Amino acid sequence: MLHGWTLDRRMWLPQLPLARQFTLVGIDRRGFGQSTANPDLTSEPDDIHRVADALGLARFHLLGMSQGGRIALAFADRNPQRLVSLTLQGTALDGVAGDDEAVPIAAMTAAASRNDLAAMRALAQSHALMQAETARGARMVAEMLANYDGRDLMAAVRHLPAFADGILGVSFPITAIVGADDTVQRKANAHSLGIFGAEVVELASAGHLCNVDSPERFNRAIRSNLAA
Repeated sequence: MLHGWTLDRRMWLPQLPLARQFTLVGIDRRGFGQSTANPDLTSEPDDIHRVADALGLARFHLLGMSQGGRIALAFADRNPQRLVSLTLQGTALDGVAGDDEAVPIAAMTAAASRNDLAAMRALAQSHALMQAETARGARMVAEMLANYDGRDLMAAVRHLPAFADGILGVSFPITAIVGADDTVQRKANAHSLGIFGAEVVELASAGHLCNVDSPERFNRAIRSNLAA
């Protein structure tokens, strides 16, 4: 389970009921949470290998949210033989027309460079991608952002491409989950994946953090894909 940008593995707490049927493995990605590894998106697909190998998992289901979806797609493109299924939540993609979401990366980087972490976190928390639609979700986001230190913003930028047509020809089921209240871009991304064979699930009354906003419906969608 790969969390999104500025978040950490705690974002998956609403999915704990799935542990009655499946073994859940949530990690803190490079630069986030309790991870001590240097931030580097291009190394993260290999990190999935390392975790799976350490746990003795020859094949497994993979779930990636937002930026974590970019990493999941890169892993699936390079290592399709290891996946039983792929689920992408509000995933980032390249090459899909939508809106630019105006993520304040430059302002956040400037705040981090002057060690003004409060300003950096406030910029992140005010963005549409970080808006939870429940009080519980808002508390979860605030708790995770309180531990986000901007390490990735200060690292050398290395892009990890992800395109919808990368799922063409795979033999495992793919589900693209998106909240109906997510951004124009993320909904366009999900439907672009649908063109290339993914099952698209749009959750009403839920935003980018739809696993938090609507955990019961999100978990039903996950069970459906994992049981396929």
